Amino acid sequence: MKHLRVVYPLLLIAILCEATLAFAAPELMVEAGTFNFGSVAQGKKVQHTFTIKNTGDAPLQIKKLEASCGCTAAKPSTSVVSPGKSAELEVTFDSGSFSGKVHKTVTLSSNAGKTPVYTFTIEGTVLEQLQVTPRQVSLGAVSGGTATLAKVSVTNNSNVTVKLLNVSVTSSSLQIRPTIRKAELKPGESGTIEISVQAKPEAKILSGYLHITTSHPQKKEITVPVYASMPK
Repeated sequence: MKHLRVVYPLLLIAILCEATLAFAAPELMVEAGTFNFGSVAQGKKVQHTFTIKNTGDAPLQIKKLEASCGCTAAKPSTSVVSPGKSAELEVTFDSGSFSGKVHKTVTLSSNAGKTPVYTFTIEGTVLEQLQVTPRQVSLGAVSGGTATLAKVSVTNNSNVTVKLLNVSVTSSSLQIRPTIRKAELKPGESGTIEISVQAKPEAKILSGYLHITTSHPQKKEITVPVYASMPK
């Protein structure tokens, strides 16, 4: 009986320990999983640090980080987060190949009990170094007797002053006469190119291109399509 009195308490303690270990698990908590960087100039690298916390009672292991494209990289401050501790996830987005609205993700896989997979989001708008409005000129009906006028705006979103050096024309069906109204654009400034367009005799399909030459080292030429139709 004395032997049993000793064994039973030890057995009970072992069972309780096993139960405790069975329920021990890491838990992932994210303070803010989405970051909007607003508007940035094309080519700028955007960096943001997300914070994660292990609210469980076992070590949290970061098994894998997977970005939605090669333009986005992610690096954790540690691969194992102790219970009650926090870690940082540094995400870098390279905007060099993008323009307009962007939405990129980084997916974290871990051994967390309730949320083993979590997706972080980084989003915003990338402004081209030299932004052209409109991207293509649609004139509607154009005749050979009367000139049709249109405007193309160039905005300098870079951090250097840019000059519009020249505008050349390629078209076998349209007579396009461009005029640069503002050649030197400081950062944030816009310039206008006015065009006068007439249809060439016997032209059937009216189209052409404006080739805008600039002093910007990464954007030396901008091509703008020009479309028109024959009067009915």
